Amino acid sequence: MPRLNAKQTAAVTLALDEFEATVRAAMRAALLESRQGGGEGGVHDLGEEAIADELAAVNSSLAERHGQELLQAVQARLRLVEGSAGICTECDGAIGYPRLLANPVALRCVSCETRHEHTHAHAAMPRL
Repeated sequence: MPRLNAKQTAAVTLALDEFEATVRAAMRAALLESRQGGGEGGVHDLGEEAIADELAAVNSSLAERHGQELLQAVQARLRLVEGSAGICTECDGAIGYPRLLANPVALRCVSCETRHEHTHAHAAMPRL
């Protein structure tokens, strides 16, 4: 099984750094938006209360998604250290260096990911 060389590992590490920075920026933006979205006088009627409840659910879902993305980044870094980055978790084939640069948290090769998405299409859908 071809392993990533030192130059490729450094490039994937940089891609992971950028991925994490993007996720953290999205988390900050969502937090700021949730703080600003409360309005000045609070909730005044049932309609506003329903909207406030819906926004809280959306913010909770976003926070959960961002937390999962950060966990995926940590796990990807562990795979880099262990030397298993770039190896598909389904078929043990190569994920492919270009795919890892585009998606540094990828667990599967394109073929296995396609199959996974078709068989688990609704498993990861966020629910409010």
